[in-house]
Amino acid sequence: MPFPDKNLAKRELEMDPCYGKIPAEDRDRIAEQAWKKGEQAANDLFKTQGGKDFLSITRESGLTVKKRDRDFVAGGQRYFSDYISGRKLINLYMKSVGMWARKNHLTESRAVDMILSHEYFHFLECTSIGLTSREYQVPMIIAGRFRIGHTGIRALSEIGAHAFTRTWYLLSGPEEEKHEEA
Repeated sequence: MPFPDKNLAKRELEMDPCYGKIPAEDRDRIAEQAWKKGEQAANDLFKTQGGKDFLSITRESGLTVKKRDRDFVAGGQRYFSDYISGRKLINLYMKSVGMWARKNHLTESRAVDMILSHEYFHFLECTSIGLTSREYQVPMIIAGRFRIGHTGIRALSEIGAHAFTRTWYLLSGPEEEKHEEA
């Protein structure tokens, strides 16, 4: 499975810039809440859209999908896609997607479907289910006993999107249809 399981997704929380501001006793709980939100969103959508591919689902939802012929690497991180909420746009970076597909023994169409499902979760966050990243807040600045401002935890949104994609992937069909023939 090319998307993280629950334990690997929790490690994503450790990489969040705000991780050190999260009390240790809250870390597992908030990661689990984000995971469950993604699972629930996938289960809910599957009840009405199961059997459809995400290119169809995104287009029926009014999103535009643009396939860009590039390998998008920034800050040492490879990006496969991004969702631009104000424009209802998902960019797919097809050279990056192709590399990911080959590495994970997926057809390109299956890889595109999985990546679109991840971005669709972010669309749902912006339009109907609320931003997962804002469900837990930490101070922006800590100076001694003073706490100034607050910010959400971006990794929680990614954990939810991973759970959404993984759940959809498991609901959507037999394993042999998801991978290229060896």
